[in-house]
Amino acid sequence: MTLMYLLYFITDIYDDKIGRIQNAIIQNERIKNKAARTEVSNNFYQSSFTIASDYETTHMEGQAENHKSISENTATNLSKLEPTTQIGDKDDFTPLENDIQDNIKDNKDVTFTSTKSTLKENEDHNRSLSLLMPQDLLSCVFSTTSTSNIPSNLYALCGLWDFAGQKEFYATHQAFLTSSAIYLVVADIRDDIFQEDTKRCFAEFRHVGEYVDFWFDTIHCHRTVHSQVNEPYNHYIDPPIIVVFTGKDKYEEKNKGKQNIEKRLKELQLQLDMLFGDHSKYHHLRKIFCLSNSNDPDEEFKKLRLEISTTAKKMDNWGECMPLKWILLEHLIEIIKQDGKNFINLSDMVHMAKHRDINILDIKDVLIFLRFQHETGNIIFFEDIQDFIILNPNWLVDAFRCLVSDKVDDKLQHRGDWTEFARKGHISDSLITELFKSKCGSQFLEERKNLVKVMEKFDILVRLDEAGKYVMPSMMPNEKFEKVCKQIGVENPNCKRSSWLCLKFAFLPPAFFNHFTVWFMKIYKPSKIDNKQHRLALFRGICVFDIGEFGCEKLLVSMSSNTIALQHLSFSTNDFGSGCSNIHKELIRKIEDIKKRYKLEISHELHFKCSTGLYYEDTISYQTLKKSKEYYCEEHKRVHQSEKIYLPWMKDADEVSFREVYREETLVIK
Repeated sequence: MTLMYLLYFITDIYDDKIGRIQNAIIQNERIKNKAARTEVSNNFYQSSFTIASDYETTHMEGQAENHKSISENTATNLSKLEPTTQIGDKDDFTPLENDIQDNIKDNKDVTFTSTKSTLKENEDHNRSLSLLMPQDLLSCVFSTTSTSNIPSNLYALCGLWDFAGQKEFYATHQAFLTSSAIYLVVADIRDDIFQEDTKRCFAEFRHVGEYVDFWFDTIHCHRTVHSQVNEPYNHYIDPPIIVVFTGKDKYEEKNKGKQNIEKRLKELQLQLDMLFGDHSKYHHLRKIFCLSNSNDPDEEFKKLRLEISTTAKKMDNWGECMPLKWILLEHLIEIIKQDGKNFINLSDMVHMAKHRDINILDIKDVLIFLRFQHETGNIIFFEDIQDFIILNPNWLVDAFRCLVSDKVDDKLQHRGDWTEFARKGHISDSLITELFKSKCGSQFLEERKNLVKVMEKFDILVRLDEAGKYVMPSMMPNEKFEKVCKQIGVENPNCKRSSWLCLKFAFLPPAFFNHFTVWFMKIYKPSKIDNKQHRLALFRGICVFDIGEFGCEKLLVSMSSNTIALQHLSFSTNDFGSGCSNIHKELIRKIEDIKKRYKLEISHELHFKCSTGLYYEDTISYQTLKKSKEYYCEEHKRVHQSEKIYLPWMKDADEVSFREVYREETLVIK
């Protein structure tokens, strides 16, 4: 089966930046003159000015996500440049990064400046970089290309991401998905679009429709509108999606004389209608294309490029204002990246910001710029890892690929560690070193410690113990829910079980459970299920943790396609359940933190299920439970007391005694 893969465009092909930057220069001069007349401090001039009407200045923190890095060459004579409005030929759509190198060769003002870190100098001395720094950066931004008279400032960088379809890579997608993008969802035209109703956790995709639905849901989490639940929405929603069906030539060859492409596209359109119905995520779709990489003329691909360009111009964030200094610094970062630098340290970034055309002198302003760039996905920057700024996020993905790829060198020394990693998702520090060394040479090896720190920040890795061992949640093995419960002893007569607390989402991104797993591992110890083999109850979508030092009480955490569920277990003779409400409160805080951190537009509804029921079927909402003292359980064909279901999780622990609450619910229903 052909996997779906996603293409990520950073911004449009064409942009009339001449007028915008002209206005910015004039406007900044007026602001400076006005400030001088009022004897404003020079520090004001160093701050980030925003291009805005009526000469307003706005701090970066008030800015929405905007354009990605600019890597084009630009003209030296601003007055001679005339904006063009026509989309050109094939070459006009080609990203112009390579022209930078040609232009640099033609520019006599380019110099190489060697800088050394002044922060943690003893550690960074050997990493000091030779940075490519054009002296006249502003002129460089307005230069023409060396191979064409077309001013390259009329074009914006188009960054292309091909997202890996394997589930192991889903954990890295969070670093790149953004509302400021156009997405291409690519499928084989020969495959029908339908899906099965899969409720169980991390069920493997078996049909193209499940991939399509997954990507639409994932992109919908980054939507820019906030429609009410169950409220119809009749307008386009950003970010836009373009569906591209490939393999047209193979389909025509197989169905020669039976069915033409137009009829097949109508079938696929109908299947999409059936798949999405009236769900608002369908409003991300802009257009459907059908292409053959082998037989179609270039004119067909021009239509797709034109659609991308046209769609980008219609997005709400197209043409938004950016500080001029930031545009220049973004351009300088692109030059550094083109010179082969995937990462730099903070002192190098500060040095770049002091370029005479940028003139950002306050390190606080540099940090604001870096935070913004991190939020929009241009770079990766964490303030507690300041001396490791990743300029090329795809470099992090390449490092991750070195770890999870099943292509292992026969000479790999830590064969036992690799087996444990493949079976359990546990990876040792020594194996990380060996994999970087055997697969990628010195490219990642020298920055191994910093790369591990960044992966920990994204919850790609979590430290298991102090002996240099980690868990990679995306590599944890699959296991049946019933088998895990049996290994833990859930059905034993001495096991007391709380009701299920169920957080029911309209859509639950796969990486969401990884965040919860990491969070719980930092609070509790994973439960053991096999002391001889040292196996831990850490599986993909199912985890069990010890509450307390001796493991007499446990927390069972599981996930279905749209639900995260928790159940409190106790093998002790003492009262239990007093911590349920506190766990619930902390869980809600964690959800809000994840949503804010990754800018996700997702919501959940609070549901419950009786202690012996299946958490992913026939749950009942909290609002419904509060309306009646009892309710009829569809699964067990009996009546449950409402308070006994929701009270443990919803009332303050100090006010509740749980002995009587659970007496009835812990009986096993035959």
